[in-house]
Amino acid sequence: MPMILFAPAVFNLAETTRMIEVAKQMQGNHHCEFFGFSKTFASLIIESGFTYHLLTPTLTEKQEEQIIKLDQLRSFKNPFTKEMVAARILSEKKLVDKLAPQVIVTGSNVTIFLSARSKQIPLVYVKPYAMSDPFFRSDSAFIPSSLRFFGPLRKPLWYWTRKQLVKSRWMPRAFKHAAQTEKLSMPETSLRMMDADLNLITTPERFITKELLPDNYRIVGPIFAKMGASLPEEVLTFIEQKRRERKRIVYFAMGSSGNPRMVRKILAFLQNRPELAIIAPVTHLLKGKHNVSENLFLTEYLPSHLLHEHIDFSFIHGGEGTVQTACASGKPFIGIGMHYEQSCNIQYCVAYGNAIALTKPVTEKNLETALTEVGDLKICQQACQLKNHFPTNGPQKAMQEIEHFLEINNSDYH
Repeated sequence: MPMILFAPAVFNLAETTRMIEVAKQMQGNHHCEFFGFSKTFASLIIESGFTYHLLTPTLTEKQEEQIIKLDQLRSFKNPFTKEMVAARILSEKKLVDKLAPQVIVTGSNVTIFLSARSKQIPLVYVKPYAMSDPFFRSDSAFIPSSLRFFGPLRKPLWYWTRKQLVKSRWMPRAFKHAAQTEKLSMPETSLRMMDADLNLITTPERFITKELLPDNYRIVGPIFAKMGASLPEEVLTFIEQKRRERKRIVYFAMGSSGNPRMVRKILAFLQNRPELAIIAPVTHLLKGKHNVSENLFLTEYLPSHLLHEHIDFSFIHGGEGTVQTACASGKPFIGIGMHYEQSCNIQYCVAYGNAIALTKPVTEKNLETALTEVGDLKICQQACQLKNHFPTNGPQKAMQEIEHFLEINNSDYH
């Protein structure tokens, strides 16, 4: 069977599970294997029945935190040194030589954009629309909330910023050095450097239906985790008990990149509301102990797609997988973006009417307002309406696009 190699950033939960969902669809007609530089969520890949190649240099926990903080603009410390980038490319090229994949499917494994070009292997990038080259070229790109302080100047300032981003040719020094070493002819702009031969957009078409996309972009729609066949018995028991007590059930999740300090603050606020019962898979983010109460169920990761019928609303970060799971639930949500892309994922839903955006800084007043607004009848109706029209065949469409891409390009790709 033809070999397909998946290359997610394995310390990112949503991205890892997104790749797994696509691989599940393809494994009947293709041999699918994974690789990465992290152990963090490798177990999910293995438990799903796929081979995982842990390459060197393996990321340390500190380096993974640095990458997450860099992504969220909470730090400018970059762990990608010339030595690290060169070593990663060497590891990737050796694996490509060994497995000879027909195509590589990635999320945000940054070095594979160089390695795939070096080995002349077709590359598919499964990604949100936000932060892409066509996104920043579009006048519908959401104005960042941080620009609200500029008043009437925010629109022209955002227009100027977008133009600079689209034209920028900046590349981190380590990657520029690697491209020169590999003798690669790179795309002329920074954003296009992170484009693949085929880019599969996971943002729902109804959110971006008016956008003009390049020929190598396809909208496949939502792809989010569907790991696990059932909820743990203790979760169901907790829900039943709290329903009898007439509590509103809240699903509180901050993904794999949540800010521990913010998690504690929001959790403390929710716990102080006697009318709420909270299911919170955030123990991985709580470094040390946290005060628990009879209305809080703290746990590790849950198959959140199975909670739909049990919850009243969600309180989540803006990771696309988490947002899409909330949309599919038919229940409204409060969302807080950890960085600009996550804020965009939430804003699509705010515009539709099924979500409330919580902007930083997080204050008790903001939390009170959001909690009141999320219970509004209209927002609940919009959430229910979105569920009825929310696409669920993203993984299948991704498979079809990749197979079609292979048919057209694989024989004469060079």
